[in-house]
Amino acid sequence: MDLGFDEEFHEDPIYYKHFGYHWAIIQKKLTKKIYLDWSKETQLCEMVRIDNKKNCNILARMPINDLTELKKIISFFCEDNK
Repeated sequence: MDLGFDEEFHEDPIYYKHFGYHWAIIQKKLTKKIYLDWSKETQLCEMVRIDNKKNCNILARMPINDLTELKKIISFFCEDNK
């Protein structure tokens, strides 16, 4: 979360009963068509590319291997390269 991910919670009593916490979408937008998606259940992060915001069809996925790689990707897309 310190890297700028947004967490959107959703109520689902069955999910809560199974995992012990509420279902949430955890993402960080990098561009209009590329975002990072993090799963609480698996603790895995991946970069996702979609066709457009209207359809949101997933065109490609790339797993993020570790925290160092994640920070490099965020820096590449989000920080000023002066």
